[in-house]
Amino acid sequence: MTYPPGYPHQPQPGFGGAAAAAYDAQRRSRRRTTIILSAIVAILSVVLALGAIKVYQDKTGNIIIPALSLRAADDAGPDPFTPSVALAHNTTPLKNRTRGAGHQGVRVVSGTDPGQYATTGTAPCDTAALGNYLNSNPAAASAWAGVFGIRTSDISWYLNTLSPVVLTADTWVTNHAFRGGTAVPFQSVLQAGTPVYVDSIGVPRAVCSCGNPLRPPAAAPVGGYRVVGDPWHDFHTRDVERVIYKTQHVTVINNTTTVVNQPAAPAPLAPLTIQNLVTGITEILNVGGTLDLPAPPADVKLPDPTTLNNAPTFTADDADQNGTVDGSDAPAEAVVERAQENNDAPVIEASSSTTVVPSDGTTTTVETPGVETPGVTPGVETPGVTPTDTSPPTTETTVATTPTDFGSSTGDAIGSLTFTADGTNVTCTLPSSFNSSTVTATCSDSISREFNASDLSQSTVSSAVSSSSDQIWRVTPVGSTESLTVTTALWQTLTPSTSESTETETSAEPTE
Repeated sequence: MTYPPGYPHQPQPGFGGAAAAAYDAQRRSRRRTTIILSAIVAILSVVLALGAIKVYQDKTGNIIIPALSLRAADDAGPDPFTPSVALAHNTTPLKNRTRGAGHQGVRVVSGTDPGQYATTGTAPCDTAALGNYLNSNPAAASAWAGVFGIRTSDISWYLNTLSPVVLTADTWVTNHAFRGGTAVPFQSVLQAGTPVYVDSIGVPRAVCSCGNPLRPPAAAPVGGYRVVGDPWHDFHTRDVERVIYKTQHVTVINNTTTVVNQPAAPAPLAPLTIQNLVTGITEILNVGGTLDLPAPPADVKLPDPTTLNNAPTFTADDADQNGTVDGSDAPAEAVVERAQENNDAPVIEASSSTTVVPSDGTTTTVETPGVETPGVTPGVETPGVTPTDTSPPTTETTVATTPTDFGSSTGDAIGSLTFTADGTNVTCTLPSSFNSSTVTATCSDSISREFNASDLSQSTVSSAVSSSSDQIWRVTPVGSTESLTVTTALWQTLTPSTSESTETETSAEPTE
């Protein structure tokens, strides 16, 4: 058949020579017109696609869609600051679906609202253990203190202004991973039941399962993010809560609870009213004073809780990864546009499968995760649009279904590790001595990977595995944003010249 369909190539009976010539000329003209129109349509499609994708790209051309990481109640996640100091586990407080005001796809609440937090009847976290670990690990302490703008010698005094509680709702925060000796910020939702530390105005400040310091979440609509991780059975972004900033307050106007972008009238500092999960009744919590410390020295300057309760500002790559404008707390234009396209219901990428589902829970449509086709709403069929392959670029990260197997090996550091990439097992072998803060592994896929030596130590690995709900060890190579999910690993004993022994601190006294 000719293209486009029409008259057969040979003229029908009755056509004369002139008629046949006219027909051929008409046919060639029609074909040229069709080809030109098709080319124009193709070019316009490419231009529109590039225009839509450009807003999600960084300076190197990589597509940036900031992530909102889900963290289950007992999940320390990769690159924790400390071993778990949580004393409360598997708490299941009922979520209050009607608290606060709907704002940018989540619920905005005051940290001092009665019942915002809970207790199990006893302290849900070991504050002394957290202080001891930070005081005996200068690198982690320096990064941790930097989040709050304090000195490492002031950490114990600052911890003594906080109190451990249990979240009664899925809560959006700016979390931090301890990676490469620095605090790397990322947006995160902590599951209801997670033990955390809060300050005197009810703002979450640290996670007990990993010691990670916390700041308020980015001032951006949730629909502009991609939600990554394994959603718990009753997770919906519309029910996620975030504590309101100092520049806002929740009030009732015309019988409607709403968010007003101006500070509320100052109120005298008061204890928090929290819920006892065992008895079901409310209790009064005077925040702070958990540690038995003397009065702080005159040179200790601790931050004011209200001053710290603001929308965070990020720079460079951190701004891209957290969805804000570089050097500003304003949301990135691409994040706002994406939220509008998604009606403030972000797509959820489940890490344990290859499905993507809308987070509003109203449909069971699934897709392959990755970069969405410009102009096509995720999970919604668009007439005239043929589905295309939107699979993301392959990464080295894969999800293990069983705990990491360390065999019967012993030693003080990792000697080799195996993970899966693109369905193939990759084994990386570490040198027998660590002579610097980073070490380079030789891997079976001929790719050299560099790791932080501290991430491979017996204490760090064991702490990470013991605090992980699935008992899986995950480690992030230097310069990468993706963690490797290790299926098997073997220990080795480092040469004496690089071995170090340390004594565990047993007091919470601050160090200079």
